[in-house]
Amino acid sequence: KTDDSPAHVGVTEGAPAVPTFYFYTDGEILKKIDQGSLNALTGAAKAFETDFAPFDADIMEGFQPDAGFINTLLSTMFHFWTKGVPERIPFGLNFTRFTHGAQACIFYYQEGFRSAYVAVKKGQHANQDERSKSNPFPTLFIATRGSGMMIINGITSRIAQGEAILIPAGMEHEFYNENDEPLEGILLMFGNGA
Repeated sequence: KTDDSPAHVGVTEGAPAVPTFYFYTDGEILKKIDQGSLNALTGAAKAFETDFAPFDADIMEGFQPDAGFINTLLSTMFHFWTKGVPERIPFGLNFTRFTHGAQACIFYYQEGFRSAYVAVKKGQHANQDERSKSNPFPTLFIATRGSGMMIINGITSRIAQGEAILIPAGMEHEFYNENDEPLEGILLMFGNGA
């Protein structure tokens, strides 16, 4: 990607000689990624492992992921599929997919850090599913536009642009919106397990 750290990519016909991981998608999603209207991490976003994602990864038979595999996968998914220097990630409602009960555009993930733009549109309820109400790591939601409601540790209150909400590890949190204007913000998740 740079003179000091060039990307070396080779495309060959057939399967690799050594088992590895791979990405799969369809032509429509690949075109969106190429045009910059969808980034690969957003295409791969899932609330749960069983969810469908239009851009995904898998491993070849015989590949043995090591402890650093997830970091390698996420790094490759971002750096390989994000063109240019600096690597730009367009965001806004038009660049999102539905996941976790709301709209999201993933910025960057690595071990200990996750970041995304989130929009909760009218009628949406983020983290309503019992399985996604809490994280084992801290979460910071920075509201940048609109307003909505949140349920933090069982307490319902309003959230509006210009506010940041810190959600400690293990604390249940939900966001929902009954307004015509989306509640938009930046989501940062960090620490062990993120």
